Order: sequence, then C-alpha cells, then structure tokens
Amino acid sequence: MRGALDRWAAWLLPGAGGVLVAVCALFSSGSSGGRLAWLGLAALCLAAALGVAALAGLPRPALSREALVALGFLVAFVAWTGISVIWSIEADRSWAYLNRGLAYTAFAVVGLALGPYVQRWSYVLAGVLALPLGWALLGKAVPALGGSGRVARLSSPIGYWNALGLLFAMALPLALWLAARREHRHWLRTAGVVYVYALVVGLLLTYSRGGVLAAGAAVVLWLALARPRIESAAALLLGGGAGLGVAVWAFSRPGLAEDGQPHAVRVHDGAWFAVVFSLAAVAVGALAYLGSLAEERRPLSDVRRRLVGRAALGVLVVGVAVGVAGLAAESKPEGWFREFAAQPTDVTQQAGPQRLANASSSSRWLWWKEAWHAWNGQPWRGTGAGSFELTHRLLRTNNIVVTEPHNVPLQFLSETGLVGFFFALVSIAAAGVGVVRRLRSLSGGERAAATALAVLAAAYVLHSLVDFDWDFVAVSAPFFLSVGALLGGRLVRDEPRLVWTPVPAAVAVAVALSLLTPWFAERSTDSARTAIADGRPVVAYRDARDARSLNPLALDPLLVQAAALEQLGDFQGARHLYIDAVGLQPLNWWPWYVLGRFEEGQQDWVRAIPPLERSVKLDPLNPLPAAELQRARSHAG
Repeated sequence: MRGALDRWAAWLLPGAGGVLVAVCALFSSGSSGGRLAWLGLAALCLAAALGVAALAGLPRPALSREALVALGFLVAFVAWTGISVIWSIEADRSWAYLNRGLAYTAFAVVGLALGPYVQRWSYVLAGVLALPLGWALLGKAVPALGGSGRVARLSSPIGYWNALGLLFAMALPLALWLAARREHRHWLRTAGVVYVYALVVGLLLTYSRGGVLAAGAAVVLWLALARPRIESAAALLLGGGAGLGVAVWAFSRPGLAEDGQPHAVRVHDGAWFAVVFSLAAVAVGALAYLGSLAEERRPLSDVRRRLVGRAALGVLVVGVAVGVAGLAAESKPEGWFREFAAQPTDVTQQAGPQRLANASSSSRWLWWKEAWHAWNGQPWRGTGAGSFELTHRLLRTNNIVVTEPHNVPLQFLSETGLVGFFFALVSIAAAGVGVVRRLRSLSGGERAAATALAVLAAAYVLHSLVDFDWDFVAVSAPFFLSVGALLGGRLVRDEPRLVWTPVPAAVAVAVALSLLTPWFAERSTDSARTAIADGRPVVAYRDARDARSLNPLALDPLLVQAAALEQLGDFQGARHLYIDAVGLQPLNWWPWYVLGRFEEGQQDWVRAIPPLERSVKLDPLNPLPAAELQRARSHAG
C-alpha cells in the first residue's frame, strides 16, 4: 500500500508541471503580458512552496555546478533587464520584460524539482502538448469553434502560427520516443506513431518555415542521439509520410488553405478534412499496432534488424533528398540570399502553402540590421529590455511594424547590450554542458526520455534564431521546465534550516508585487478609458491617477489622465500632462503625436507643428503624424 502511494506521489509534481504547460499553451493569449502575470504567479507559488519544503528538510533534487551556474546567470540576466529600466527608451516595456523573465525563472526552478522524475515528466509533457495540437486541428475541421478565423494558417490556441509550429516541432521528439521504445506497450507505441502523423499535419498547416526547419533539426538530432533508430525511422516513414500526404491534400482545398474564404466553404472543406484526417489516422494506427504485434511475435535477428534499419534510414534520406531537390527547383537556389535579404514584394507568395518554398526572410533581414544598428549605438547596456519597437520605427524601410527583431540573440544584444547578452549566453552554455553530462549519467528508459527532452530544448534554441520565442510563454514554459528537469539530479535530503524558511515566501511576495502591479495599473487605465467614453471625466481622472501611482513608467495612464482634463475643460492642465508624457518617453512617436493633436484641437496650429515634426522624425513612414503635420502647416499658412 505504501509503495502504491509513493508511486502516485511521484506523479504529483510532474502533473502540476503539466497543468502549468497546458494552461500556458491553451490560454496564454499569444505574447500578451496580461495573462503572463497570473501564469507566472502560479509558477511562483509552486516554486516558493518547493523552496520552503527543501529548507524544512524534505527531499530536494541535487544540483550540479552547471545547474547552479545556469540558474545564477539566468537570474543575473533577468535582474539586468530590470536595471535597464533606468536608461530604457521604453521603460514600461522594460518592466514588462523583467516580469517575463521573473516568470520564466519560476518555471526553471519548478523544472529543477522535476529532475528526479525525468521519465514521468516526459510522459506528462507528451500528453499535454497533444492538447493544443488537437484544438488547432479541431478548429480547422469545425470553423464554428473559432480556430484561426478567416486566416487559413493554423495559429490557435497560441495566436501566432510560428509559435504554434515551434510547439509542434518541440513535441515531435516526444512522439518519436513514445513510438520507438520497445519497452512501451503496443497501444502507447501506436499512439506515438499517430501522434507523429498529427504533428506533421499540424506543422505543415501552420506554413511555418522556421517550424519545419526546427522539426527537421529535431528529427536529425533524435536519430543521431536516441535508440532504437529502426523504430524511429519506421514511425517517421509511416506517420510522417501519411501526415505529408494529408497536408498536401489540404493545400488543394480553398477552405483549408486560402485566406478570406466564405464560412460555407470553410465548413464544407473542414468537414472533408475531418473525414480524411480521421481515416488516415485510423489507417496509421492500425498499421502501427499490427507492426508492433508482429515485431513481438516474430522478432528480427540482429542482422535483419540492421538491414531493415539501414533500409528505413535510406528511404528517409532519399525522401529528404527528393524534397530538397524539389524545393531547390521551385525556389531557384542561385538567388536564395538575394531573395532572403530583399523586402517582400509579392504578398501572395507569403500568404499560402507556397510560402514553404519561398526563401524570403519576410523582412527579418531588415529587422536584424536594425537591431545591429541599435546595438552599435549602445554596445554595453543596450536600449532597454523590450524597446526594439521604437528603434524599428525610427529605422524601418517599409510599413510593417514589429515589436522584436525575430532573433532572440540579436534581441538580447540590442536591448540589453553586451552585459545582458553575456549573462544569457553563459546561462544557456552552462545549461547545455549540464544537460550533456546528465544524459551521460542516465541509462535505459530514463536516458531515452531525457534525450527527447534535450532535443525539444534544442529545437526551441534553434528556432529562436529566426523568431521572437522569448515573448511566448506557450513555448517558453515547456522549454524552461524541461531544461530544469534535465539539470536536476537525484533526490537528496538536507538538515532542516527552519530559520530560512520565510525567505522563499518573502521573495515570492516581492516578485508577485512586480508581476501584479502593472496588471492592476492596466485594469485601472482601461476603466478610465471606459469612463471617458461614457462622459464621466472625474471618474476617469481618478482611475488614471490610480494607474499612474501603480505604474509611473507607463505612458497610457498619463495620456488618459490628460484626456480626462480635456473633458473637464482644464486645457492648461491637460497640456502639462501631455508634455510630461513626452518627457517620459521622448523617443516614442506616440506622445509627440498626441500632443500635436491636442494643440490642433485648441486651434493653435503654430504650436502643433513642432511636436508633429518630432513625431514624423521618430517614425518617418507612419502616415498618421505625416498627415496631421501637413494639415497643421496648411492651417498655419
């Protein structure tokens, strides 16, 4: 009885981590910081409870030098993002990035506690990552459920197709692990093959080239590091081949592959997608199950196993070679770099399945150059965490607006300078060394499970070179939890240090205040906006004042408070607040533009011209300040 209870207790912490990942994947609302506060708070509470338990003398995971260095430098990087508020050109965003880093640190601490349960965590994570996959495919089959709306690319439930594609790529090594390990039961291996099939379908329907590349790298790493290769290759051939076929068929259906289709077309093609997908899944599952039974009843000799394995790998290599050759013929490799670096001009090549064969960087090359230019201006400290959008608006050469350069290392370099970049680099390097050493210390089923987690983490790191994955807790949470699990060791027990037990709770309270204060400030700002719309300027002024007291770095409460004074007829007071907003973020085009609009509303056209000129200078390609500047000049004569 005691042994059964212990076994169930060993699933408790992996289950809690799974709940965290499930909520992050399904309900994080993209890169929004609003829900991150509550997700981070949940991870923080769990991390604090684990800290108190360890100090009270309960078992804790042993931590290697590499784990301590990785965690220490992660904390140093997060602290540096907070310090950057002092000089940041967008201080409120820097505070938001501090909170994001604090939440990720809490996930990493919880992950360390998962170290003794690597295999259980792999099972839980594999099951949890199937939830967003199922929801995304169900939304494609039944448009009434929401899905991605009239945009064909899969993006729900995360809200961003490239992040969803990365999540599927991260799940792929876990699916291969389920399908390939001989100690798994027949139904579990069958489920793994079907999982591979569904992941390939979902990944291709995101049209995410970065996701496909990350998945390809994950497959190569898995085949190179994991055993057995024969079953892995067979699962890829069966599940991946069927998934590719279903995805190619889906590309031919307007209601599945083209944007802006009528609801009736999406419903019709969605129904057919459900039928085709389900029939193919049943066929894949049946073949996988029969193959698993046949292998058990008539196991292959070592010679035949090697021959079959080489044949399967050969088919995979030939298939990849044919795919690469077809891609090269379609996309004209002699102009790859020129097309990669050029501004996108043909929008149709960026919208549908044909984007998978397009070498364009979708303006990424331009954003990377902008980030590099920003780093050259502030090489040591950067422009402030989360502030790339203002740099981008100043330097952009097209009408696309982004908040980050779609390259996490360049993002860290430009926003936090060499100091922040060094902290992040040492943290990831120490984690990499620690993961390699942990893999070498494991054997059998635990090593296979840990290898799948390591490949998952590698897919995240590789994909971060072409996107802003740091901004999405849906993919960052499983990364930090899994890396933490790989760095945590066996359970050890220390002498109780009860005098220190309040420390984790005190730290948790301080971090919770940092997480929740901007959230409450944003709620007060929203209430103030509603009050202005309802014609209640006194209430609006009070709510905006409360928001400013909670978050003095935020721009919006100041602007809303000024608008409330306008409604009250205190134009001089409103002008002072608009000027304060300009002083708060002098390199932001928006407060200058609002100040110019205010002066236009007072019919003071001459006074409106300087702030509008400054707004145009800070965002030259923005049509709003340019149009208002032209209007002010025409009235001023």
